[in-house]
Amino acid sequence: MQQSVTKKAPVKVNLHLGIHPGRDERGYHRADSVMCALDLGDAVTVERLCAPAPQSAAQRGVALDMSEDVGIDYARNTAWLAAVRAKEALGDEHHYCVRVTKGVIPQSGLGGSSSDAASTIMAILELCGESRREELAVQVARSIGADVPFFLNPVPSYLDGAGDVLKESFGRLDDVPVVLVRPSDGVSTAVAYGAFDLEPTAPVAPDAMLAALRAGDVQAVAEHLYNNLDPVARRLVPDDDVIAAWLAADGGVLGAQVSGSGSCVFAICRSHEDAGRLAGAARLRGWWSAATKML
Repeated sequence: MQQSVTKKAPVKVNLHLGIHPGRDERGYHRADSVMCALDLGDAVTVERLCAPAPQSAAQRGVALDMSEDVGIDYARNTAWLAAVRAKEALGDEHHYCVRVTKGVIPQSGLGGSSSDAASTIMAILELCGESRREELAVQVARSIGADVPFFLNPVPSYLDGAGDVLKESFGRLDDVPVVLVRPSDGVSTAVAYGAFDLEPTAPVAPDAMLAALRAGDVQAVAEHLYNNLDPVARRLVPDDDVIAAWLAADGGVLGAQVSGSGSCVFAICRSHEDAGRLAGAARLRGWWSAATKML
């Protein structure tokens, strides 16, 4: 019987993110979210243990091993929550160790923790021989966070509801070059949404972005990037404004904006050479950066 599964947990960028004022009964905002995954992220290994690992009873049969301290205790860590809730949904009494090797800085608006959670869910289902239980996977994913269901099958997608209900998937955007640039300061999702609630703005509809994706038109995708949390992130982290202006002024950039609630700014580039050049130049300025591509 297989005892260990390792999954790549890719990050995402929001090509369109329209947050609506007000919150639902779960505390979520209604959202129009168009996301695509990138060839960059964390690695998640889930191991079924032959004997319980030393841990407190409160850990409910799941030990968590993070490659770095992300400032969150295990009870609020999405990978730990995903493992516990997947076990409970399956009625599984095995003990597990979840190991997360971080490849991207937290508080960047790239969905790293949501992707870690989705990878954990899929790994436990695979270890339990339940890889085809899609309904159960989605149920557990939605209980963790709004972006988690997207990462169960991270093709370019439009989701509504709280950004967790799949409405439409699109053709692959393979090999589209992207550069990520993040200032030293991150943005807490809770802080960003709290700031949005103080000055909420109604979003534009995602129709233009959806049409661009249906046509597979990368130029149009870049021209119609939209995120009404972008101004919020720029207020919270002024360096985001500097980075976005710097990227937008470069001839190798088709379009740039803050991803999610920030603080990472991404740009769709004309070529991989442009993405690599910009990543190197950003690092020389003291910013974290990576050249990557859409999956």
